[in-house]
Amino acid sequence: MSMHDELQFAAEGPDDARDIAPVTPWKVAVVDDDESVRAITRLALGQLKVDGRPLDLLEASSAEEGIALFATHPDIALGLIDMVMEEPSAGLRVISAVREQQGNHRTRLVVRTGQPGHLPEDRIIRDYDINDYREKTELSAQKLRTVAHSAIRSFRDIVNVEGAFHGMVELLSRVVDESLAEYFPHAMASAEVAAELGRVAGLPATRVEAIRHAAVLRDVGLMRLPQGVRNALLQYESLDGDGRQAVLEHPQVGSRLLDRLATVEGRLAAQLAREHHERWDGQGFPKGLSGEAIGLESRVLAIANFIDAHLLPQMDRQALTSEELRAALLAEAGRALDPDLVTRALANFEALLTARAQARALAT
Repeated sequence: MSMHDELQFAAEGPDDARDIAPVTPWKVAVVDDDESVRAITRLALGQLKVDGRPLDLLEASSAEEGIALFATHPDIALGLIDMVMEEPSAGLRVISAVREQQGNHRTRLVVRTGQPGHLPEDRIIRDYDINDYREKTELSAQKLRTVAHSAIRSFRDIVNVEGAFHGMVELLSRVVDESLAEYFPHAMASAEVAAELGRVAGLPATRVEAIRHAAVLRDVGLMRLPQGVRNALLQYESLDGDGRQAVLEHPQVGSRLLDRLATVEGRLAAQLAREHHERWDGQGFPKGLSGEAIGLESRVLAIANFIDAHLLPQMDRQALTSEELRAALLAEAGRALDPDLVTRALANFEALLTARAQARALAT
């Protein structure tokens, strides 16, 4: 091209514009039976952006609608919940459903009330997992924007920490894989079976995912055991002295390690490490817990452990067939295992075996 040639640019048309990835909005739930309050909230927050992302306001006018809203959108960043709607404690029903039934501890929940004397603020904050309590009269538009901005950033930080936790789980899983190669396929398989059993037992999706991630790490305490003691783990009763004591203590060792992961899933991983050798009848270790004193997720994992272990040959027995495993589960219902969860497991037996087979294929 000579110096006299002109550069020619094609005219830009609609098809030539570069695609710009859409910005995902923060979801904010407004649960209030007063349309005027919802309208004021829309006006106050409609143009707010947090970290460059707009808000998507989702509305409900009753406790039941609010509960359904949070179930449909588990990624809601902030919930603004009226205390008194169709009944004086309607807002508390929403909070209990979100935290306890749906297992959602990430969403920031702010209670707004027009009747501050109905329930004392300190009691609500003490007894319910809420993040703020405000009187409607004190929330000017600017204050509401400040509360929303702060709560959404808190939600963002929690999500980032959980992402870091998942990365830590992957890293620790690789360490466990290298240090406890003989146990890793069992850990992966039983974690998937536990997640599937949790799902069919009706646990919220967030708790199911927490089980899937946390269960892989429940044997991290075994890394402190000498190889010879590890090999004799299933026959620990035959050990004596320091070897037997080390086996009995490895759940607490693992729990102390995992307690340092300061997230909901980290606490669950610590619980599973601490309780995965407990039995329904109280004959397990290290604490001899029984029945519902053992955490629900730990009871779910106990059945998953049982299923995977009994489908493999052990030093003292052959691998069980599917029908033999069914019979073995029934025999241990009310002894080692939660009888209600055994019933759930048997009702969904093929799905649990499929989850196990898929996990085993990936782990080997």
